[in-house]
Amino acid sequence: MKKSDWRYFVDTMMFLSIVGVTLIGFLMGLVIPKGPAAPESTKYFLGLHRHQWSNIHFYLSIAFVVFVIIHILINWKWIKNKSQQLFKKNWGAALISIASAAVLLIFLFWALYPRYPGAYANYGVRSKNRTNPQQLTHKDTSSLEEKAVYEDESVYLVITGQTTLKQADKATGIPAKTLAAELGLPADVSQDETLGRLRKKYGFTLLEARDIISELLHKTALSSDTKLAAQKKETGEAEEEPKLTRGVSAEDQSGILITGRMTLKDIVKKTGIPSSRLIRELNLPSYISLDMTIGRLRRSYGFTVQDVRDVIASILEKK
Repeated sequence: MKKSDWRYFVDTMMFLSIVGVTLIGFLMGLVIPKGPAAPESTKYFLGLHRHQWSNIHFYLSIAFVVFVIIHILINWKWIKNKSQQLFKKNWGAALISIASAAVLLIFLFWALYPRYPGAYANYGVRSKNRTNPQQLTHKDTSSLEEKAVYEDESVYLVITGQTTLKQADKATGIPAKTLAAELGLPADVSQDETLGRLRKKYGFTLLEARDIISELLHKTALSSDTKLAAQKKETGEAEEEPKLTRGVSAEDQSGILITGRMTLKDIVKKTGIPSSRLIRELNLPSYISLDMTIGRLRRSYGFTVQDVRDVIASILEKK
């Protein structure tokens, strides 16, 4: 096989590889939904999951790099002569600079890319009836209270790795020392330390931090309701008909606190709801494992922990 034939073959394979990389890149960037909150069923295209398309993208990238290296080796004599003609004695340094430019280009994108903490909260949600956070600006996310407002006018605290204990205290009213104690942190931990650094050092996850904050907020709300009821009793005001308190372990129909760390098995055991009905109401596949936590399931199937609480409340109220 002649050298010119090898060049033609290698250039053809380079072309096919880069076209494949480009098309799959557009496919994953514009067509297939991404993010932990997007339903798992929507992440398939032509029978392949998004991760499988990503694997193909990776293999084609490797193939392209290999053929580029072969292309350079085959044409090295021409590259060397042309570099000497253009850059004279500095041709070697020029080639090294050109090769380094690829790495510097990646670093340039990294340095200039805007960083908005909380901008990817509930990443992947598309449903109009579910969470629809307002567009966060740099001014919004740099404030002490990082919040996203939803269509139903409810407010959700955006807890990210860049949220500090002091910010969480300011936004929720939960004392930073109380939150630190619940997370198992030392009493002298700095309130200006971010949750991202703390979780690496002390071994908790952001999901656990969110669940703990949720639990503390529910307990605070329950305490406020109890005080209000006591005040009404003292003043002789008529009490309203008891309502189901969502997800709070108290004298209600559910009797449990639903968090992202609970499994389907835990919910079935504590509520008495048949697993088949719970799975059906949450629109989960019938083969789903009961040992899966709500936190993992909500990322894969696009519901929220509050949706689970509402479904359980609805089922128990019908009994």
